[in-house]
Amino acid sequence: MHDRDKIYFHNFLTGMRTGKDITLEQLSLGLCTPAMLSLIEADKRQPDKLTRDRLTERLGFENDGFEDFLQPDEYEQWQNRDRLLRAVDAGDIPEAERLLGLLEQETSEDSIVFLQFVLTMRAQLMQYKEASREELREAFGRAMSLTVPDVASGTWTGRLLAAQEWNLLLEYIRHGGDAGPVTEPEPSGTYTARALEKLLDALRGSSMDSYSYAKVYPKAAYFLCLELMKAPLDIALCRRILRISAQALETLRSCQRMYWLYELLELMERVLGIFAGFTQPGPKEPAPVSFEQVWNQLGGTAAKPQSPAGTAASGPERPEAWTLSEDSESLALLTAQIREWRMLLAEIYREYGIPMNMENCCYLYSQTQNYCIGDVIRKRRRMLGLSVRELCEGICSEKTLRRLENNKTKSQRAVWSELFCRLGLSPEYQRESVVTGQRDVLLLYRASGDALNNHDTEETQRLLEQLKDLLPMDVLINRQELERKDCLNKLQKKEITAEECVIRLKKALQYTIPLESIKTATDGPDIYLTCAELECVYNIAMKSRDEAEEFNLDLLQSVTRQCIFEDSIHTFINMYELIMTGVASRLGDAGEYEKSTEISEKVMEECLLAHRMGMLHDCLYNKLWNQIEAAKKGTSAVPAIPIDRELQKCIQLARFCKETFYEAFYIQQATELIHP
Repeated sequence: MHDRDKIYFHNFLTGMRTGKDITLEQLSLGLCTPAMLSLIEADKRQPDKLTRDRLTERLGFENDGFEDFLQPDEYEQWQNRDRLLRAVDAGDIPEAERLLGLLEQETSEDSIVFLQFVLTMRAQLMQYKEASREELREAFGRAMSLTVPDVASGTWTGRLLAAQEWNLLLEYIRHGGDAGPVTEPEPSGTYTARALEKLLDALRGSSMDSYSYAKVYPKAAYFLCLELMKAPLDIALCRRILRISAQALETLRSCQRMYWLYELLELMERVLGIFAGFTQPGPKEPAPVSFEQVWNQLGGTAAKPQSPAGTAASGPERPEAWTLSEDSESLALLTAQIREWRMLLAEIYREYGIPMNMENCCYLYSQTQNYCIGDVIRKRRRMLGLSVRELCEGICSEKTLRRLENNKTKSQRAVWSELFCRLGLSPEYQRESVVTGQRDVLLLYRASGDALNNHDTEETQRLLEQLKDLLPMDVLINRQELERKDCLNKLQKKEITAEECVIRLKKALQYTIPLESIKTATDGPDIYLTCAELECVYNIAMKSRDEAEEFNLDLLQSVTRQCIFEDSIHTFINMYELIMTGVASRLGDAGEYEKSTEISEKVMEECLLAHRMGMLHDCLYNKLWNQIEAAKKGTSAVPAIPIDRELQKCIQLARFCKETFYEAFYIQQATELIHP
C-alpha cells in the first residue's frame, strides 16, 4: 500500500466532518479548541483513544463498527474501564468501587472525556446506593457540563453530541435539572415532561447513526412516558404515550436491539389496557389484516429514517401526526402482540438468569474490537511464518520489534504502520473493513451490507458497482471485501454455485493473508484475523460441504476459544454471535447435537447480556432442530422441548426483528412439523 493510499485517522476525521458540512467549532465544542482540532486534522497532534471515539461518535459513527488498534498504555486503560463497566453491570458494588477509585487517581483536567466517564460511573454507583434526586442531579450535571456547558441556556438542542452526552443530559433532566426554556406546559404537564419532549425532538434531528440513536432514544421515550403517566390518564394522553413508545419500539426493531425494551413493552401493555376502556363501540371498521397493518397506523414505522446511503435524514415526524385506530379488533391485535413479546422476553431472560430491566448506562460505554498493536504484530508475524529479522528489515531494529511485540514500548506510527502493511494489514488506528476517507462512501458500504443481509440482490449489486468506482481498488483490503460481498450476492442470485463461491472467497482471502498461513494456525491465542478475513473464513466454512474444509470450523472455534479463555466475548460479540451460530448449525448437521445446542445456548446468553436480538431466533431454531433430529435417531442427548411453543418463539422474535424471510420459514415449519 502506497503512502498516498493510507487513510490515517486525521484524513478520516477530516473527510467525515467536511462530508457533513460541519465546522471545526461545531465538532470541537466542549472537547477542545477549534485550533487543537485543526492540528489533529493536520496530523500535528495525536488525540487519545477516548477523544478519537468521541469525535467519530459526534459525527454519527458508532465505535462498534471499527477495529481499533491501541498503544500498550491506552490498551491497559481501556481494559481497566471495561473491568469497571462489567463490575457495575454485574452489580458488584465493592469491586466497582475499588476499580473506580483506581481510575479516579488517574484523572486530570487534560483528559476531559476520561474525566466525564469517571464522573458518570460515580453517579451510576450513587444510583445503586439510592442517592437522593438532588444528589444525582448534581452528579450527572457535573459530568455533563464538562462537554455540554450552559445547558440552562437551552442552546443544546442544536449541538453535535454523542450518545453518551445525550444520555447525561437525559439523566440531568429527569432528576429535575434546568434544561433551559421549553414550550409552555399543558395543564397536566410538568417542566420535566416538556424538557424531555424537547430532548426527544433534538434526538430526532441529531447526527447519530441508527445504532447510536437506538441506544438513547428508547430510554428518553420511556422516561418521558413515565413522567406523562404521573397525570391522570385520559384518552388523549393514552394516545400520546402509545405513539411515543411505539416510535421507540420501532427504533429497536429496526436495529434488532433490546435497550429498555422490556420496560417499553410493559408500559405499552398497561396503557393499551387503559385506552381500551375509554373507547366506545362504533361503526364497524374493516378488520385488520395483520399486526403490521395496525402498527403502521399507530406510527410504529416512523423510526429514525435513513437515506439510500444509510445516513440519517431529517428527523421522523412527531408522534402527534400519527393515528391510532380505536376499533376493538385492532386494539386487541396490538395488545396481544405487545403482550406476546413481553412474555416471551420474560421467559427467555428468566431461563438464562439475566435481569429483564435495564439498570445502568454501561451499555453506552461498552466497546468491541479493541486490540493492542504489539499483540497484533506478534500474532500476525507468527501466522505468516516470518522471523523477527524478516519482518523488521528496513523498518526498525530487531530490539525495537521485540519490545513492541512484548508491549514494552510505544511505537511511532511510521514504524508500526509499515509493519502492518508488511503483514497485510491496514495501517490506521481505527478502520472498518474498507479503507476510505469519504463519508458518503462509508455509508454506501454500510448500506451494501444491509442489502446483502436482507437478500436484496439487485440493491446489493447496484451499491457494489458504485463502491467499485469510488473506492481505490488497488488497495487489497478494499478489493477483498468487495469481492467477498459480490460472490455472496451472486450465490444468492444463483448465478454461481456454492463450489464456485468458495473458490472466489479463497481468492479474496489471499489478497491479505495466504490460505496456508491460516491452515497452520490452530492455536487461538496466536491468531489474529481482521473482521473481513474472519468473514471470508466463515463464509467458506458455511458454503463448503467438503470434509477437507473442516479446518475452517476448527479455526473459527479456535479464535472464539481465546475470547472464552480471556473472558472477553463481550468485546468480540458482533463476530462471536455470527461465527458461533454458524458453527452450531454445522455441528448439528454433523450429528453433534449436544455440542451444537450447548453453543447455541451460550450465544443466546451473550446476546442477551449485550442487548442484541438478531441471532436469538436462529439459536432457538437450532436447538429445536437438534432435538428433532436427535429424536429421529433415538438419542436422548438433547433435552426435549415443546415444538409448537419453540417455533412460536422463533416466529415472534423474527417478527420483532422484521426478518420476514425467517418469519415465513418458521411459519412453514410449524405447518409441516405440527400439522403434517
